[in-house]
Amino acid sequence: MMTTTSDALADWTREIDPACDQRAFLFYVAFGTTGEGLRLSRSKYRCDGIPDGIELMAYGPDNRPEVVDTFREGCLWTELQAQRPELAEIIAAQTACVVVRGSISDATTLNYFRNTIGLLTCLLDHGSVGIYDPQSLHWWSPSDWKTHVFEPASPQPNTHVVTLVSEQGDGLLWFHTRGLRKFGRPDLSLHNVAAESQQTVSSLFGRLIDFQAYGGRFRTNRWSARLHFQRA
Repeated sequence: MMTTTSDALADWTREIDPACDQRAFLFYVAFGTTGEGLRLSRSKYRCDGIPDGIELMAYGPDNRPEVVDTFREGCLWTELQAQRPELAEIIAAQTACVVVRGSISDATTLNYFRNTIGLLTCLLDHGSVGIYDPQSLHWWSPSDWKTHVFEPASPQPNTHVVTLVSEQGDGLLWFHTRGLRKFGRPDLSLHNVAAESQQTVSSLFGRLIDFQAYGGRFRTNRWSARLHFQRA
């Protein structure tokens, strides 16, 4: 049973435009715990409850243990093993995990994101040894999560969205993001970027990520906002 203690919390506002007609989508996996006995302190974790639409699903030795391994395969897992073998070894030893996922219908503020970050931090303090974020292709150690995600006490959109750069051929690059669905906004995509424009486009993407996360919107119904870049 999970209990919640109370205290006042500051809102995480969407400063540009609070209106939101698209659902935010969150998906995280916390390894090493089933969430049993979780005590979710509002003041400690800046969380006033699990957001509507978010589900917690625990898997382990007594409940579909094969699910745990499905998150420890593929190229992202192989990359973690190569680049951070100590963290990979710790996560590989776990027999349980909690999946935190769902769609948020009310994203007029970013309080749902604040609450989910607090919930995941609480899971880290109750046995979890690492968090997998498949939307932004990232594995978090407990210390990294607390330093870069929880302790800033603000949304930090560019921490939660990754900008990928892929080669197209002919020396041109494709810039694209993963993770903006966390904020109910489409991911960005920009083709045909010249190598000499890479720094400029990287800076532009950083600003556009913040713009969308804090309420800015493009006129698109897709989950990818395709941009056009005109070179001089």
